[in-house]
Amino acid sequence: MKIVSALLTALLLSTAISGCATAPDPAKVCTSEWISKRSDKAISRIEKKAQNTLKPLQKAGEKWAQGKQPNFIQMAMLGRSLKSLEKEVKNGQGIKDLKILSATCNDPEIISRAMDGFLRKQGLPDNIINFIEGMGLYQELIAPDPTLLNRA
Repeated sequence: MKIVSALLTALLLSTAISGCATAPDPAKVCTSEWISKRSDKAISRIEKKAQNTLKPLQKAGEKWAQGKQPNFIQMAMLGRSLKSLEKEVKNGQGIKDLKILSATCNDPEIISRAMDGFLRKQGLPDNIINFIEGMGLYQELIAPDPTLLNRA
C-alpha cells in the first residue's frame, strides 16, 4: 500500500510541476481582444490608486494650455503628484499586471500604449503628456521587466 501511495504522490507532483512549467503560447492567446481586456483591467487599477494625484496634473496642464505658468503652490503640488504617480507606477499591481502581459505576449509596447491611453483619458493636454513621457524616470518605470522576458 505504501508503494501505491508513493507512486500516486510522485505522479501528482510530476503532473503539477509540468503544469507549472508551461507558459501560454503568445500566438494563440495574445489576440487584440485578450490584450485589451487585461490591459484595461490593469489601467483601471492604476487609475483607482492614482485618482487624487491626477488633479494637480490637470490643473497645471490647464494653465499651460492657456499659455500661463502655474503658480508656486501648483508647481509644488505638481511635484508631489508626480512623486505619487511614480510610486504607483513603480510598485502598483496595475503596472505589474501590464509588465506580465507585455512579457507574455512578447510586446514591450503594450505598457507604453496603455499608459499613454491612461494619461489621455485623464484629459491631460499633450504638453503634459509629452513632458511625462519624455522623463527618463518614466521610461524606466514603464520598461518591460527583464526578469519576466523569455520565461517560456
